[in-house]
Amino acid sequence: MENDLEKMSKTIPYTVPEGFFDEMEKHLKQEVAPKKPKPKARKVVLWTSLAVAASLALLLVLRQGWHHSDDASFEQVEMAFNQLSDNDQQLMLELFDEMDELDYY
Repeated sequence: MENDLEKMSKTIPYTVPEGFFDEMEKHLKQEVAPKKPKPKARKVVLWTSLAVAASLALLLVLRQGWHHSDDASFEQVEMAFNQLSDNDQQLMLELFDEMDELDYY
């Protein structure tokens, strides 16, 4: 049996397509690379939350000043803000702080 192995060809009968290992390396790096969070989803949540809070504040201002005038004075806005729940007030303050940090103004 040893003689049979010696008689066999020492060449490999299989071939690999050209660029196979380069492509495999690229695909592996893509799969292993850490995934980046999608910032668009955060922006949508931020702007939606801000829109809801602003709408609530606007409704409160309009309700307070409906018969008085069309312009919302600072006092009216402050009164409307004070009528919001503590959670809504905190949310608005956090959103304005976050917008300030992100330079949205």
